[in-house]
Amino acid sequence: MIGPVDVPVTTPEIRTSPKKARTPQAKTQAFWDAIAAIAAEYRQPMTVRQVFYQCVSRGVVEKTELNYKRVAAATVQMRLAGELPYQKIADGSRTRRTVSAYDSLRELFEESRDIFRRDLWRDQSLHVELWCEKDALSGVLQPVCEQYQVPYVATRGFPSLSLRYESARAMIDGKKPTVVLYLGDHDASGQSISNNLEPELRQHGANVHVSRVALSPSQVEEWSLPTRPGKKTDSRQAGFAEQFGEASVEIDALRPDVLIDLVEQAIVAHIDPLAWERLQVIEAAEQETLDAYTKSLLSLEEVD
Repeated sequence: MIGPVDVPVTTPEIRTSPKKARTPQAKTQAFWDAIAAIAAEYRQPMTVRQVFYQCVSRGVVEKTELNYKRVAAATVQMRLAGELPYQKIADGSRTRRTVSAYDSLRELFEESRDIFRRDLWRDQSLHVELWCEKDALSGVLQPVCEQYQVPYVATRGFPSLSLRYESARAMIDGKKPTVVLYLGDHDASGQSISNNLEPELRQHGANVHVSRVALSPSQVEEWSLPTRPGKKTDSRQAGFAEQFGEASVEIDALRPDVLIDLVEQAIVAHIDPLAWERLQVIEAAEQETLDAYTKSLLSLEEVD
């Protein structure tokens, strides 16, 4: 039988990316400084496309696909060079999944104390969900959804039949009328998604109302968002142009703080504050009970 083998412990070279940070020239440094200034304005993380649209709206770059790639490359180099915090850039389309395991019951209870939340929607008359056309915005939107315990769905364009069916069944199981708050591009496809989503969910038996939170023509005008021509290859473009005009705008063009404010206001508008606050009081008391129980476990371990 082969015995245990001594494996030398070494510290491997850590590489954050196959790309290496380069020392920027003066012109590039000015470009980096503009991006850093934009990111510093917001507490929330931004997607690369949001950074790009803010650069466009401030005249840093023109709205072209080549300039989008320049901004994307710059955010990589800036993070590698330590000139842009990694947490400033959100990437909701790529995630890490791990398996939960614990060293002890104490560790389990400590985590339970940290993650315990009472269902604050239990006594509400409605069930509310947030749906967004862009998966890339998940990193920006999920924190506010978690704060208000609202399910978040990224459709990645047109929602599939399976997604619509499974969502409708979940809404039926909840036994409450549902409000879906929808975020999508101001273009032919984005408008078609929100127009059709309610009847498509109702087709599977859901009692649901879809409310389009953004983008709207008035928001495009209010925030002076950069436009692009509609896609001539989209069969829906002619109908969209007849109703709204030729210009299209991506939801990513909204500043992240504005986007989050719109979502938060839309969620809060559907909350009964008295019922919400009553359960928050109960949640606080239950949290104290969890704290006390966890401390008692720690005391027992110290005695042992």
